[in-house]
Amino acid sequence: MNGVWWYEHNPGPIKNLPFIRQFGHMKVTRINLDENMKPHLNDGIEIHYIESGKYDWVIEDKTVELLTDDLSITAPWHLNGSPSGKMDLGELNWIVIKPEYFSEIDQLNFGDWTRLPANFQQNLGELIASERGIVIRNARNFKRYFLDLKRELTDQADGYEMIVTNILENMLIALNRHLENRKQQIQEEDSFILSLNEAINADLTKKWIVDDLAQQFGMGKTKFTDEVRRLTGYPPNSYIINLKLKRAKDLLLNAPSQTLSQIAYTCGFSSLQHFTSSFSQRTGITPASFRKNGMN
Repeated sequence: MNGVWWYEHNPGPIKNLPFIRQFGHMKVTRINLDENMKPHLNDGIEIHYIESGKYDWVIEDKTVELLTDDLSITAPWHLNGSPSGKMDLGELNWIVIKPEYFSEIDQLNFGDWTRLPANFQQNLGELIASERGIVIRNARNFKRYFLDLKRELTDQADGYEMIVTNILENMLIALNRHLENRKQQIQEEDSFILSLNEAINADLTKKWIVDDLAQQFGMGKTKFTDEVRRLTGYPPNSYIINLKLKRAKDLLLNAPSQTLSQIAYTCGFSSLQHFTSSFSQRTGITPASFRKNGMN
């Protein structure tokens, strides 16, 4: 393992940049354990960029796999790290930026070192705080920021502090733009799934044709199928069955006067046998047992 790591007890060039709590670049050529890699909290915004390799990571209680060109961003209150403290083969970059103020109740304020407007900092803070840790896939455009930071901090040429500040500001601007686009994409995806659910739930007895649904959403069949699979984990027909079963569960628990046959028909199954087999296959229990045991 070789590289650089500057931190509180080995500040090196960041002693003149107190808002940078850590900066590191490590190339791991042999798998080993490092206590510093275990899940931890920092007093700043922690950003990791995976230059190569694969890292099994946790952010809060969420397990993630960080791959080449992935970027992870965590707030000071987000526990993150390798569950086992294992350093896998590859190259890993990270930086911890210490804001003057930033907490779950305080707006982000980086302090006097930056010229970034207050409303920009507030918006970036809200974007970071809105998720329990962020992973950006294929974030190769962020690689150059870490390369430039490493070069300036290593060389420490005249005026490197100013150049490092400029690089960080540009990286934060790029990060804000990416997260804004991500936010808009998430909103659009949520709206798409909500509209799809509303359309199908409005008439569960209808024999839904994927081509017709795709046309309703202004897409070709292939694109529609790919979108539904990407966002739900299921192809359209399978997802439709999930919605039918979700409605069936509600009726089984909350409509005791309805027979199993009535529920099967209401939820769009062709027969009680079809309903029972679909329900059992996906839940591991029959509809009658589900109703009897009051499961949810």
